[in-house]
Amino acid sequence: MSQNVIMVTQTPGHGYRRIGDAVAAAPEGALIVVGPGRYSENLVLSKPVTITAEEGIGTVTLFAGSGVVVTVTAQSAALSGISVESKDDENPAVFVAQGQLGLTECVLRGASWSTVFASGEGTILMRGCEVSNGTGAGVVVTSPHGGVLESCRFDGIGTSAVVVADDGALLMRACTVDTAAANGICLNGRGRLTVDDTAITGTGKPAVAVEQQAAIAATRLTVSRVDGIGFYLASGGKVVLDECVAENLGAEGIFVAEGCKPAMRGCRIRAASSRGVHFAARSGGKITDCEVSEVDGVGVNVTERATPEFDRLSVVGCSIAGVRVSDAADPFFRRLRVQGSDGVCVEADGGGRGTMENVEVDGGEVGLRVAGNSRLSVTGLSIRKTADTGVLVADAALALTDGAITGSGGNAVHASGGANLSVLRCRVHSSVGVGCLFAEGAAGSVSESEFSGGKTDGIRLETEDAVRVANCTVRDNQGSGLRQTRPGTGIEVIDLITTGNLKPDAYGTTSSIELTQAQPKPPQRRPDAEDPLLQLQGLVGLDGVKREVTSLINLNKMAKRRQDAGLSAPPMARHLVFAGAPGTGKTTVARLYGQVLAQLGVLREGHLVEVARADLVAQIIGGTAIKTTEAFTTALGGVLFIDEAYTLSSGQGGSGPDFGREAIDTLVKLMEDHREDVVVIAAGYSNEMTKFLESNPGMESRFSRTIEFANYTAEELVTIVRTQCAKHDYHLQDEAAQALHEHFEAIPKDGTFGNGRTARRVFERMTDRQASRLAEAESVTQEDLTLLTADDLEIGVR
Repeated sequence: MSQNVIMVTQTPGHGYRRIGDAVAAAPEGALIVVGPGRYSENLVLSKPVTITAEEGIGTVTLFAGSGVVVTVTAQSAALSGISVESKDDENPAVFVAQGQLGLTECVLRGASWSTVFASGEGTILMRGCEVSNGTGAGVVVTSPHGGVLESCRFDGIGTSAVVVADDGALLMRACTVDTAAANGICLNGRGRLTVDDTAITGTGKPAVAVEQQAAIAATRLTVSRVDGIGFYLASGGKVVLDECVAENLGAEGIFVAEGCKPAMRGCRIRAASSRGVHFAARSGGKITDCEVSEVDGVGVNVTERATPEFDRLSVVGCSIAGVRVSDAADPFFRRLRVQGSDGVCVEADGGGRGTMENVEVDGGEVGLRVAGNSRLSVTGLSIRKTADTGVLVADAALALTDGAITGSGGNAVHASGGANLSVLRCRVHSSVGVGCLFAEGAAGSVSESEFSGGKTDGIRLETEDAVRVANCTVRDNQGSGLRQTRPGTGIEVIDLITTGNLKPDAYGTTSSIELTQAQPKPPQRRPDAEDPLLQLQGLVGLDGVKREVTSLINLNKMAKRRQDAGLSAPPMARHLVFAGAPGTGKTTVARLYGQVLAQLGVLREGHLVEVARADLVAQIIGGTAIKTTEAFTTALGGVLFIDEAYTLSSGQGGSGPDFGREAIDTLVKLMEDHREDVVVIAAGYSNEMTKFLESNPGMESRFSRTIEFANYTAEELVTIVRTQCAKHDYHLQDEAAQALHEHFEAIPKDGTFGNGRTARRVFERMTDRQASRLAEAESVTQEDLTLLTADDLEIGVR
């Protein structure tokens, strides 16, 4: 036998009895062949040697009751076919702090916080290994030279299977994670992972978690049959998912938060719960050629000022909604396809914004719904065969261009109270209801569009607000081509082509009312039911804010009385700064303040128009003044609410500081020209707003009063949760309330704290967990259905 081959055996007289003794005697580069058996050693690989099992995998076990079983101090070493087993609950089984360790077809079992640990300058090369650890992690890497995991299997992991933290880096290829109590992959710090052709199943927490400044490049990574989230992406680092799959999940398929901006290409999410893809907390990114299907909830949910961009997104078979946009999110969708959703296919609500191009909707209850002070621009919309309304707009604004709506089970286009609808170059055919209905309180325009083959009127105007119908065709409808049911001077009809309709047109005179039955009046609410001043006083917390705003209201009230009496009005701070953290009620207070001023006759309408930098700043020279003026004009008679106003002078948003300065200069002039017809409220973080005003003397002179919005206390946050419970027919157990109080006390009140939004998210997660808990119960009472307990409180996302 070659002198570079050394034998280790438990048979006397045939070689070394201990592997460590063989290493000590071996020359560099030697091959140590180990006979079958169990060897109790703390092995230190101080030389570049290769150790292999003589009779193959599973015949040699290296174990230790305490201490690290295998430590590397040499430049390189390798184990092949060796089982490594540790019983120590404090140390890893394998520790590499320097040099390189190759592990081929090894079975590695740990009992502490990690089975394998690579730190410092250490590198691991693991191929075909099996890793288990009922207590802790499988592999933890903090070394920037972390190494490679190839064709490895992780099973029975007590925490996370693979952890890359600090400045660690790792390549993971063709691996499987079968069961892990926490994550399949966990990245934090500045850890970097490249992972290909890997499958993760059976995790108790998000299968893949990427946080802090960690980075991941994943290709064909599949996540399935997990109890929680598939991919939790909350990192400021680079996140790329190519052809990844998340399916059969207990929660969201992909959850994006904390400003993360992933690039996702060719990904598929199937059979997720609650939300297929969820963008929140100012996240963004680009999503291309992805598919979301069979979600028990919302297919794609974009909220909390998230700004992702989607191209060629397909959403199929979701139970609540295909796409939902809310809470000042401003996404961009191009070539969106939504099919077979049980509820609303595409929805913007709760202040959502967005731009959509080339949208295709098939089936569903409602094709497109825009509501709750949202603003949406949609070009190239195709809606076919909805069970009810094709397009519904309520208390919101929609610009619809180049659309085609066919076979709606209700009204094809329905603008209800508070809607501002613009329809341009659209075709509506074969609707069961009205082709285009402007209900009471709706306003807008319809231009260069055609309404044909409907079961009733082509266009019906039930509003007294301004509606302009120009260059439209109404034909072959079973009702009138155009019918106006209320007298009013705000209706303008220009160049209408009408032919083949079964009933005559009626518009422009009071006689049109005779063509339709009298509309029943809506039930009258008690005067105080929507009194904005009472609503303001009923808000949770905000005592200082309430005093300030009430003082302003009283000042405006007295000023109005003095003017009515022919006296001069006292000097007043008409425009305001609302300073404070997100989620403290700034937008709500601004809306109620405008309504109160309208009641007093100080403002004509008192409506709220909420804008941000993107609504005021254009991408081209000269465009900002136009864009700012348009936004300002929509607020005349009401309140213009500029969220994160300080970004106008910070150069954020990709357009450069000069364009922001142009918006400021335009606003200053408009505020002076229309000082009696608008209230402007600039909002943002306290420190940033102070610097903003100091750097802009023109703005500072016009905002002479600042109202501070403090963070909610833990008790107030619990009250918000209780309010949500009452609103949705739930009851909060006392123990749960106490646990909530402790949770809210412990949350860091830093820049990421969401205040009221955080409380609402906690409530939503509690209801989700309650539903999962009760689904497993054999019998459920009505009290069980309404009670939220401490068990339903999940602390943290993971």
